[in-house]
Amino acid sequence: MDPGSGMIRLMVRSEKLEGMLVEVGAGKEIPMEYSHPGEELRLVLEGEIEVEVEGERHLLREGDFMWFDSSMKHRIRNPGAKKAVYFSVNTPPAMRWR
Repeated sequence: MDPGSGMIRLMVRSEKLEGMLVEVGAGKEIPMEYSHPGEELRLVLEGEIEVEVEGERHLLREGDFMWFDSSMKHRIRNPGAKKAVYFSVNTPPAMRWR
């Protein structure tokens, strides 16, 4: 998945969950809407992100977090003027790593 001029780094993974550190460039977005079984939590560490879930947009700033049912279609963008960094936890694991 292209994190919009940023990076995705796997921090922890087990059979039940995975945790990732994600960086999204200023004004960029992860260019796809996706869904997967389970639940997801996002914690913003730096900057701000807009999380869109089933068409409803939520602006999260540094220190904010959001939990949602990840079987609902969702997408991420960084509406800010600086990079955004957030920690994401999926349960069960959803990403395909090389």
